Amino acid sequence: MSIKNFGQYWKAFIAFVAPAAVIIGSSTLSGSDGGSSITKAEWITAAVAAIVTSAGVGAKGNQDSPAE
Repeated sequence: MSIKNFGQYWKAFIAFVAPAAVIIGSSTLSGSDGGSSITKAEWITAAVAAIVTSAGVGAKGNQDSPAE
């Protein structure tokens, strides 16, 4: 992978990291098991959200930029 091709992988990276980060972040709040730790169910939810979201984004191909 060269730096020229990084843009096409960036959206997949963000699609994987963003939902997991939101779920893990919310798992550390006091409403979740007292905020003391992340439960097994929350880790599984974060992993599934990351995989499903990145698969959905990956299924949609990149579009060419509109001509100016």
